Amino acid sequence: MSSVKLSRYLFSQCLSPKRTMVSVRVAALLLVFALLLGVQMKMMSIVDNHATTFPAPHPHFKTVSVKRRAKSSAGRLTHRAHTNHKLHKTKSLQLQSGVDHALTNPHLMSHTNPDQIIQHYQQLASSIADKWNLTTPNAIDLLVQQFHKVNDYDSQNDFIHFHHLYKSGGTSISNLMLKSMKDILPGSHESGDFNHEEALADINRHLEEGIDRNDLPYKASYAHTGLRPVYGPLRTKTGIFFLEQIPHKRLRVITMLRDIVDFRASNHAMIMCGLNYEASRWNNERQDQGLPRVCSPKDGLNISALVDRKIHDLLVRCKEEDAILANGGTPVKKLYPTQRQQCRMEEQGIDTLVHCRSGDHLLASPEYDKHYRSMFKALMGRFHRGQEFTNSTAYGRMAYGFERAEKSRGYSVENVEEYTLQDLGGLDLTISGDGDGVGPPEPDFIWFGITERMKESTVLFYFQFKLTPLPRTPKARIQECRPISWWTEENKKIVIEREPADYAVWRAANAIMDVRMEKMRMEIQSLLDAGATKESLYYVDWDQLEDIGFELKNQQLTSITN
Repeated sequence: MSSVKLSRYLFSQCLSPKRTMVSVRVAALLLVFALLLGVQMKMMSIVDNHATTFPAPHPHFKTVSVKRRAKSSAGRLTHRAHTNHKLHKTKSLQLQSGVDHALTNPHLMSHTNPDQIIQHYQQLASSIADKWNLTTPNAIDLLVQQFHKVNDYDSQNDFIHFHHLYKSGGTSISNLMLKSMKDILPGSHESGDFNHEEALADINRHLEEGIDRNDLPYKASYAHTGLRPVYGPLRTKTGIFFLEQIPHKRLRVITMLRDIVDFRASNHAMIMCGLNYEASRWNNERQDQGLPRVCSPKDGLNISALVDRKIHDLLVRCKEEDAILANGGTPVKKLYPTQRQQCRMEEQGIDTLVHCRSGDHLLASPEYDKHYRSMFKALMGRFHRGQEFTNSTAYGRMAYGFERAEKSRGYSVENVEEYTLQDLGGLDLTISGDGDGVGPPEPDFIWFGITERMKESTVLFYFQFKLTPLPRTPKARIQECRPISWWTEENKKIVIEREPADYAVWRAANAIMDVRMEKMRMEIQSLLDAGATKESLYYVDWDQLEDIGFELKNQQLTSITN
């Protein structure tokens, strides 16, 4: 008996007067899914290499025991009775589960012609590839695969590590994780490196209290510390730690990236030169005098004068410390040796902060080549398959100093685009620090955000992890005086020309996000068409969607910006 005939039979049985209204609804849904499964079978024969399969579990992934699942399910059922909100969550997850498992893509629920579906995906992918100037020959195919990619996140068995580069908006996302995802592993720091000792102490505390290692409550961690590579001769300390301490978990990663010029301008001003403090101090003094605050050189902000003041303050501190030491005293806060050396060089007439005076000065300085080349290598651990993974990408801050991607064997812009679409896009589970297709697969990217697209990033975050949106959504921690406003258009042009690999990663990442936003919109609409309500889709941030330019009216989610 075909699936369609079987569903019709079940539907007719449920229409019996002896059946309940609930049975009628269930049978109706069965009929819908059976019809769509027939379409799906036809589509699979057409899609060929466009369709993706369910990702295979990592080698260190173990399923939870039946006994444990039964126990946790019973606990959830008991707790569920206390709140209607929990019921909304349960119904919504059941709807989503039915869609995910019955169809490769939920958009099929509103389109019955597989040829039209494939053509629609290809047209969207082609338009997005053109928008972001992608040049790799298989860009469209890889973007189409994003439409077919299934969300297989499992909150019970997956462990998420958020590696965020300095000045990429990671502090905001870390705070969001703490408040919405909860069960964060101690040792996580929203603006610092991962503390392995702190994490181990909390793990041991739970174990000493009699909690089984497989029942440790942790779901995620965050830090400036990277996780990859977990395997191979250069695996990271954090990767080794997680494999040893939570071996039953499937490790997965998330990250943030930023416009490549903004990224450098922010690191330059705040990390390398500390000019954000100087600009704020200068504006506070202006405000005390009744003058308006200004943040742009064209409005009167003199960056070079701020640098002079910073150097003057350091020289004063050096002289004060010299006087204290000469009298046999001990300074309250002793200067670092590098600061003492800086004072000596300044006294000799050497401008130690010449690279801080403007974007022009940085770009002409050896400090640029030392710190700001190929900064996105820390995102995935490498730019393309020709590069080797190294554990130098595990830590950020001033120690970027990576091998220039453009000088690596096998480099091309097309190869970087392709690798980004595959790896950052979460499509390839053969990538391994112990040899692609040979060693165990590295933790895959299950989500990433883009600083300039923070609203879209957070909407996708809630949707991906099925989390209730916070009342106040995080915003990129933008300084009052944005460092990018101190850079000229020529500065920006030079960075883009000088960093083709970073620029390729950024363009490919934006293309992936465009696809994911459209895919999310289609999935939400499919769920609404299947009977879901705005209230039952608790993990959709409707307010943010409206801010982005979408409107829900008469159960139809449409763009109001077109």
